[in-house]
Parts: sequence; C-alpha cells; structure tokens
Amino acid sequence: MIGQILGGNYQIQAQLGKGGFGITFTAIDLRRPGNPQCIVKQFKPVSTDPNTLAVGKRLFDTEAEKLERLGHYDQIPRLLAFFQENQEFYLVQEYIEGHDLTQELIPGEKLREREVIKLLEGILEVLTFVHQQKLIHRDLKPSNIRRRRADGKIVLIDFGAVKEVTTQVVSPIGIKSLTVAIGTPGYMPSEQAKGQPTFHSDIYAVGIIAIQALTGINPCAGGVPTDPQTGEFVWRDRAQVSSKLANIIDKMVRYDYRQRYPSAAEALQAIRTLSPKSSPWKLWLSVGLVIAITPLIFWFFSRAFNSKPNFVSYANHKKTIKIQYPQDWNLQEQGGFEGDEIKIVPGNNKTNNSCYTNLIVNVSDLSPQLLSRDEYKNIVLKRLKNNEINQQIQDKTQPQTTLSKQAAYKLTYTRQEEACKYQVMEIGTVRNGKAYYITYIAPVEHYSNSLPVAESIINSFEITETQE
Repeated sequence: MIGQILGGNYQIQAQLGKGGFGITFTAIDLRRPGNPQCIVKQFKPVSTDPNTLAVGKRLFDTEAEKLERLGHYDQIPRLLAFFQENQEFYLVQEYIEGHDLTQELIPGEKLREREVIKLLEGILEVLTFVHQQKLIHRDLKPSNIRRRRADGKIVLIDFGAVKEVTTQVVSPIGIKSLTVAIGTPGYMPSEQAKGQPTFHSDIYAVGIIAIQALTGINPCAGGVPTDPQTGEFVWRDRAQVSSKLANIIDKMVRYDYRQRYPSAAEALQAIRTLSPKSSPWKLWLSVGLVIAITPLIFWFFSRAFNSKPNFVSYANHKKTIKIQYPQDWNLQEQGGFEGDEIKIVPGNNKTNNSCYTNLIVNVSDLSPQLLSRDEYKNIVLKRLKNNEINQQIQDKTQPQTTLSKQAAYKLTYTRQEEACKYQVMEIGTVRNGKAYYITYIAPVEHYSNSLPVAESIINSFEITETQE
C-alpha cells in the first residue's frame, strides 16, 4: 500500500495500526496546496458479495455523514472524504498534530488530582458536544484521545460507530446482525460488551481513564480489583484523591449503567464544582447553558420531522431569493461591502463578553466578469487569505455541497475581532451572473450551539427563477 494513491488524491505514506476492523495509514493530500498530511482508514467488509457490499455502503455512508456533522466541532477531526474502491471502504480525516494520552498516562505513574480534574474537564467538554448530537463514541481510551500540539486541547478520534459497519453480516434473506461488540476491554462496560451501548457507556470509559490516571494502573493489564459482592471497583486505597472527586468517579463507573451520570454534560457539571477556577456564577452559567441548549436540540429535531411552526418566510424578488428563519430571530436588510445583504440574528445576539452571532445572506452582481463558481471561490479564498492574517482557512467543499439545490463551495475559518475569536462558515454558489453566499459567524466557544439552526436556515434558502 505504501506509495499507492487512493481516491485519486491520497498517497499512502506509512501504516499506523492494524486491527480486526481495518488498517490505518498516514497519507498526503495531493489535491491541496502544500500536500498536507491526513489519516486514511481502510475497512474491509466481511463479505464481497453484491448484497453485503450494497448494505455496507449504505451503512458506511450513514456513519460518514455523522462524522461530517461531528467535524464541525473544533476538537474533532474533520472528515475530508469517504469512498469505496476495489470493494473496500475508505475514510479520510484531518491529521491532528500532537500526541495521544498513552504518553501522559504512564503505567506505575500517578497524576496529581488537579491534573486529573483538568483532564476530565477537557474530555467531557468534547464528549458533551458528541452526546448533544445524539451520538455515542463507543471506544474512548487513551490512544483515541489526542492532545493537540498547537493549543494543548483535547481532541477525540477514532469513533467506534464507523467500525460497526464492518461487523455487519447479511444473510441470504437480508437480515443484519452484529458479530462483535464495539469497544476495548478494560474501558468497555458490561452493557456495551453485550452490544447495547448508551451515553452512560462513554461516561464509564472516561471514569476508567480517571482511575488509571490517579492509580497508574492500566485497566487492560489486570486492571483495578472489584468488590466480589457489589461488582464495584476498589481503587481509592491506591490513589491520593479527595472524597469529592472519588465520589464523582465512582458514580461514573458504576456497574449498573442506570446509576451513572446519564450524559457528559451532567458529569462535566459535577467535575467543574471541583475545579480551582470554578466559582458559583460560572457553575450556574454552565448549568444554564446546558438547560438552554437542550430545548434547542429538541426543537431542531422536531422541526426536521414535523412542520415549521416557529419559522417565518422572507422573499425578495429583486434579489431573487427566499429564505426561512426562526420567529425569535431578527432579519435586517442592508447594503453590504460587495452588494446587497440580509442579516439574520438571534433575538438575544450578545453573549456576556459582547461577542455576537449572526448569519448574513449576500447577493453580489458579477457582471461583466460572469465568473464560474470555482473562479469566484478562488477570489474569495484570495481575499480571505489577505484579510484573515495567520488564520487557517479550510476548504470543505464536497461533491454533495449545495445551496438552493445547486453545487456550492464551503469554506470555514477563524478570525479575531478585538477580544472575540469567531468561527466562520461560508457557503456560496454562482447563478445567472450573480454570486449568492451565506456566512454563519459565532464565537468559537458557542459556534456549535447555533450551528443546527444556522444549517436549517441555509437549507431553506432558495434562488428564484425569475426576477420581478
């Protein structure tokens, strides 16, 4: 495989690992400037008969879409591509410069309590986003948790959901069944070993990592002893730990999953009460944020499967556009830098530090240039590189990227405005001599919160056929 080019773009450099589910390689992306490094994961189906391959492709595409959604979060690798080639499935993901936690959790060495609290906060913050997306990681362990070199933040990798695709068996009558449980012994609770993982299962794995950090005991090498009558772990005598932290960890690793924290958000709240940086108002702010986000998630899924009672419609025949937006957001028409624009903002648009969130719809007349979509995208990229100094601009354009059912480009980047650091996503297309593009901007720490709503607004956007 070394030196082979897959998908026409990805040249294999070296093999990173091999397991029952497939092989992981490092590769270089030949299509991108500078040929940056990426990760290629090869999955071999259990059978190559046409029925199995068809079902496998459907399942693989579904899981790849989940990874695409997760990749919007800064601390989860972006999905760059997924494809089938020579009866095998491939995922291509962003390469994260840094090291995994196996280099920090050394057998026989114990971390201090405040270091473990900080580590738990970092893991649970990312896991909270994953659980808010109604997804379970299913394979949390030190080797799947990386510390990014650029900023020292935790990044979760190697989600177990995609591995499930390669464990599907299709019988002659088309019935699927799982052959193995997804996860790693030592970090995997009993319900997950039976093939019935829940959010509680991820919480268990994080708790095991905390015990490993405090005791220096590798759970895969004998592990921590358990009480023969209750089945609960006996570990406190092997660590220097406060009763408050130990109680939280014990709840995370209960044998009965119903006695654990039900989600990463609630476990994170408990851990933050121990952080030296915590204060009552920060705790209440954290609780309030979780409470505020939860209805938004339910609202979003309700909207996806039902009518849109909370959305209102806007049409502008002069600009040849239509769009829908939440009733509690505000729409403003104004003149933009390059052309006419419409700004859609949440009803309460200011965060506590005065950073804002908004979504801007632009219509720009390209005559007499009459540029193509790719030509216009290149102009946008050049402008961004000139204006957004020292910021990484990522081209996330995929064949399925569309705006108003037309092929579109998709760019993401960060930018700094005084004390506020923003994450920005721009999706645009060109039609009849005009550029139509929508920009979603939000503070980095709040970007994922409003992203489902922003995507709903973008998906409702229409370019009308005639100009009146």
